[in-house]
Amino acid sequence: MPERILIAIALIGLGVLAYRLLLSAQRRRASSATGHGRMTGRPALIVFTSPTCAPCKLQQMPVVDRLMAGWAERIDLRVVDVTEQPDVAARFGVWSLPTTIVLDAGGRVSAINQGTASEQKLREQFERVSGWATDQRMGGPANQPAH
Repeated sequence: MPERILIAIALIGLGVLAYRLLLSAQRRRASSATGHGRMTGRPALIVFTSPTCAPCKLQQMPVVDRLMAGWAERIDLRVVDVTEQPDVAARFGVWSLPTTIVLDAGGRVSAINQGTASEQKLREQFERVSGWATDQRMGGPANQPAH
């Protein structure tokens, strides 16, 4: 019996290690892929989706639409349909949908979210890369960072 418990613990540990390695590889691929896009000097959100992805349509895109309603002038948005642009998804190492990638103003990967990212999580990620304090009532940045 103790042997089975040790084997189970070892398998769980290997699973966690494999998952962390996959995330690390995805971050490296995404970081190298960001150099291929246009740079505007603004933070960006890349949303990977497909026409058959129900969580993309029903959960992730409504969150993105609400955020962009207040932030469209300050954040670049790129929605990538992986069925039409599989090369872009491969460059970024996307392996699940929806996936959102937050880039800072320099085009560096700040956060990768596999699965549906909440509105609060995306707000916090953009606050971190931009230095904005968000006005929760208005849906967008409350102020610009001091220069």
